[in-house]
Amino acid sequence: MSKPNVNTPRLISWQKFKPDEDAAGVASLATPHRLRQIIIAAIRAGDLPPGTRLKEVELVEALAVSRTPLREALTALRAEGILERDDDGLRVRRLDWRDVRALYDLRGQLEGMAARLAANNAYSAERAVIDEICHDESRRISQNASPDELARQNQRFHHAILQAAGNRFLSESLDRLSQLMVLLGATAYSLHGRSDAIRDEHAAINAAIQSGDAAGAEAAMLAHLEAALTARLRLLSLTDGAEMD
Repeated sequence: MSKPNVNTPRLISWQKFKPDEDAAGVASLATPHRLRQIIIAAIRAGDLPPGTRLKEVELVEALAVSRTPLREALTALRAEGILERDDDGLRVRRLDWRDVRALYDLRGQLEGMAARLAANNAYSAERAVIDEICHDESRRISQNASPDELARQNQRFHHAILQAAGNRFLSESLDRLSQLMVLLGATAYSLHGRSDAIRDEHAAINAAIQSGDAAGAEAAMLAHLEAALTARLRLLSLTDGAEMD
């Protein structure tokens, strides 16, 4: 039986996704760029899970904005592949099993390259930052940090490696890929035992980067993302079949 979707735009607390008011005041929230950011934040937080139908009239009312900037934001999100249109209207895109596998295949190639380049190219200061983030993650895991906190730490770890790689075009490619990662839903840190496994996988990547072992860093990153794919498919199998209207 399909699961009812209670996360309609009217029932979401949108205020928590709105940035602090700047000099332009509340009116600045109604720009297409800001509305796009707010909707992405709601998707990332799980308030608008994949498959959720987005009705323009409900969003206009819930966000207290006019139709024109909202329509532009929705058009941009659809162009990025985050939203899709079917016979029932506009929805948050749902990635199927093959989509997730293909996404991680590409991510593995790009992040494997990033790890290899970081091992070859990183300055001592960059290696120190990567090492510090890795050890900080281990400390947080030992203190039973929340899955969301660990997910943010994970982003810092991967971002530091990407910056140390020193390839702007690689960064741009991964930035585009990361736009779709928002559709993956709950963090794999929520799976039992996955936090400890990620800690060990990150430690192996870090050790290779610190020693300048480019081949080892790439292999460790590929192994990490293969394990991440397995965890992600496990999460997908737990939620597959839920229809959200």
